[in-house]
Amino acid sequence: MKAWLVHESYKAATTPFAEVPSELSTVKGCKNSFAACQLLLHDGKRNHFILGREFAIPDEIEIPMYRIEITSELPVTSQFVGYYTGQHEIDFADKLLDQTAKTYPGDRMATVYLEFPLDQSIAAGSYPVEIAIYRSQLAGADSLVLSKKITVEVSAFEFPVDYRDGFNLDVWQQPSILARTYDVPLWSEQHFCLLEEMAASLAKIGQKAITVIAGEIPWKGWFNYIVKDYPANLYEYSMINVNKTESGAITCDFSVLDRYLNCFFQAGIDQEIDVFGLLGVWQPPFFPVVPIDYPEALVVRYLDEATGKMMFIQQKADLQNYIGQVFAHFKELGVWEKVRIVSDEPKKHQINLFKESLAELKAIDETLQVKVAFDKEDVLTELLPLIDYPVTSYYCTCNHYQELSQSHSGKTQYYVCNYPDKPNTFLHSPLLETRVQGILAHHFKTDGLLRWAYNCWPENAREDIRYNTSSLPIGDMCLIYPAYSGHLALSLRYKQLQRGIEDFYLIKQAERQQPEQTADLLDTFLTNPNSQEWMVDSHQSQPDLFLQTASDYETLRDALLTIIAK
Repeated sequence: MKAWLVHESYKAATTPFAEVPSELSTVKGCKNSFAACQLLLHDGKRNHFILGREFAIPDEIEIPMYRIEITSELPVTSQFVGYYTGQHEIDFADKLLDQTAKTYPGDRMATVYLEFPLDQSIAAGSYPVEIAIYRSQLAGADSLVLSKKITVEVSAFEFPVDYRDGFNLDVWQQPSILARTYDVPLWSEQHFCLLEEMAASLAKIGQKAITVIAGEIPWKGWFNYIVKDYPANLYEYSMINVNKTESGAITCDFSVLDRYLNCFFQAGIDQEIDVFGLLGVWQPPFFPVVPIDYPEALVVRYLDEATGKMMFIQQKADLQNYIGQVFAHFKELGVWEKVRIVSDEPKKHQINLFKESLAELKAIDETLQVKVAFDKEDVLTELLPLIDYPVTSYYCTCNHYQELSQSHSGKTQYYVCNYPDKPNTFLHSPLLETRVQGILAHHFKTDGLLRWAYNCWPENAREDIRYNTSSLPIGDMCLIYPAYSGHLALSLRYKQLQRGIEDFYLIKQAERQQPEQTADLLDTFLTNPNSQEWMVDSHQSQPDLFLQTASDYETLRDALLTIIAK
């Protein structure tokens, strides 16, 4: 058995590595943050691994058991990392598992993520950590087969509790998919327990926005009705119950919406409420359309009390009444100024339709604020004067962030999705491409990052996250995973995004003290600071960019901390 202690950003895969992984002797961390690394174990054979002193017998009782014992003065959590099939049928390690015993086949590293939480009470200094690997068969005693040592260096620097506040993170949630994946009724007690857990996990990385669905199926299931490469049910449903009385009046029950909002408010996510389903809903081919007297085919389902039937609003007056009640309810809650009516990537042929639909909404309430994700430059140019909060694709941002920072100062974000090829947050992407998003958010003069999917899981997501792989690179649809335990499983990508948001804070602090020196550091780190030269086309990045190593990131962080300490 061989073992390596490697950087937290190492991505284990079923491709044999060309060279021995670079080992660490020291990991660094700041207070109110964490230090982390990975332990890799491999001998080319199928083995059973156990964290701690649990007695856990593998299904194949003839294979050896390896027990991992960690001795540390610092608190430490250890988690096995699960693999998913990614690009080119290669399996990549990403999912942080709850289980404390796991069998790994011989074609992959047994991967353990080690994290040392460092609260403000921990004294700065060096802390040795010892890891012992014991081997045994079913009826035999342990034998020590190897040991590893590493030192955790705790910096005197302390992140403030609110360091995430300056980074506007918006990762869209998929609440209906959450319920389906765990086989619990929509908006049930069990569902709200999961939503509370989701909100807490998002709050830990600084999420600012709540995804609200106010019209049925705004994305029409992301084509899952015609794309059948892997099974998926991706429809998102409204959280507002609508009735039509016998007298013909539209009434709304907002109790589910209110409880949903409170889940996020209680987690500390209360800066922004993103409302979907009222503007720019997707109209993909072959999907049945509800006929309605309105510029675009919004979908609002209601119970007709006179007949007892479920129906869809088709009259413009009824739709206006419904939308007016939704807006009024947000005002009653005192959150109207936080509400953004969101449209996702309007297309060129939809520009006039978008303008007409927006005019209808403005006629209901001219104070509404609009947020739009743009992936096309010509659409951005045409619609930008109408938009309060523009969010631009990586490609559009590379080319236009300077003028956007002038026209919409303090109101911009950028996003990565199924492109660019890099830097991105796909399953196969190097983990440092997730971390670099914090640095890019600063470089682009944006207020933060948008990612379209936190938990857009296909049906078998506990084992396989592939869906529509010709259009959606594997991993694009989620940042976390469903666990067999009934809880949510975080990922190595989630952890590196957390690091990137820390980097964003450190850059901002260093910039306040030494703006020129900080700018020089970042220009050197990026190698080419001119983002208009970063892309070959709208999807492909220049191949010689974003090749920084873990050492490069550690060097940059050390330099930023040095500036801040002056």
